[in-house]
Amino acid sequence: MAQQRLPIGTWGKIRTHAVTDSKGRVSYRAMAKFRDFNGAVVPVERRGKTKGAAISNLRTALRERAKMGKAGTWTTTHRFSEIADEWVEEIEELVRDGSRSPGTIQIYRSILEKHVRPALGELRLAEVTTARVDVFIRRIKSDVGVPTAKLCRSVVSGVMGLAVRSGPLDANPVREIRRIEQPRKKKLARSLTIEEVDLWLNAVDANEYAKSKDIPALSLFMLGTGVRIGEALALTWAEVDLAAAAVEIEWTVGRISGQGLLRRPTKSSAGERTLPLPQRVLDMLTKRHDAGVQLDWPVFPDSIGGYRDPNNTLKIFRKVRAEVESLEWVKSHNFRKTLATILDGDGQSARQIADQLGHSRVSMTQDGYLGRKIKNPGAAKAMDAVFGQADRQEGSDSQKHGKDVG
Repeated sequence: MAQQRLPIGTWGKIRTHAVTDSKGRVSYRAMAKFRDFNGAVVPVERRGKTKGAAISNLRTALRERAKMGKAGTWTTTHRFSEIADEWVEEIEELVRDGSRSPGTIQIYRSILEKHVRPALGELRLAEVTTARVDVFIRRIKSDVGVPTAKLCRSVVSGVMGLAVRSGPLDANPVREIRRIEQPRKKKLARSLTIEEVDLWLNAVDANEYAKSKDIPALSLFMLGTGVRIGEALALTWAEVDLAAAAVEIEWTVGRISGQGLLRRPTKSSAGERTLPLPQRVLDMLTKRHDAGVQLDWPVFPDSIGGYRDPNNTLKIFRKVRAEVESLEWVKSHNFRKTLATILDGDGQSARQIADQLGHSRVSMTQDGYLGRKIKNPGAAKAMDAVFGQADRQEGSDSQKHGKDVG
């Protein structure tokens, strides 16, 4: 029976020999045959003062050689899980390079372990066909939901794309599966009216628990700028220019599994933007600044002066809004929608509004918020008008109430 050839990137039995030099000193030589990535079988050897040292040195050399030749060594008989591990390493490298956020690898890992690997992990690459992937994605869509199905598709496509780049496959089978259709359009966040903006700000300012958690100032800042909650909580005084009445949004903060709370660059370059400050927001920040700060301090810190956890802050929002009559539906994201709606009513273009919100695609703004890093003075002017109108309305109501009492 013919001897079976070594798989590419592996080695055979390790043999050792004692070697005596001219002075009678004994050392050891360890040798093995290695099947290189080009298919050729080559001898590899290393030496050591002892037999164990020689074997250890050889194994280290063999593993390094296998690692160097790993790309291009995959075959259609390798399992999906094996190449999935290398794909994860690629994404981790992109995270280290700053091309992907830490949150991306966290989501991909979760999807891979919870859904993809249990369904496809033991299949050979040749067995991961369009039909099998299509059935898997349909099942995830039915049992879990459309968002998870789309993430599963992205993960499987990424892994099989690596298989195409590495050689064993000529085409990515995921490309031909059916589109994942949304059963019905997701209900979009609604915006607050001018009266509701006034009601919310007054309600949280009168709520002792909300004030102790800095919700009034945070709400005012998010309404006036349209930033995401992670961007607001990542802001330090170094990015606040009171003289120019503007802030630089360059960072976001969030909790990453296994790493804790991280301050990292915004998700995309479009998220890096200069935003003007409405007068009411500027006054609030000036008052906080005058109380004494340092440049590296967060503008909206936690109880010990560090960065706040967005998840914990959202829990506080939920508790506060439950106590605000008729505004129990308000979430932090409604503040972004509110600013977008106000700017749209002020006649600003979708591009200007997208730049204010940090969207790279105008279509995202148009589809989700209206029914570049450009400083937009009109945004502050528009919000000044809203805050001013709310203040005038409050004053009018107070006068009317006073007459009624009198």
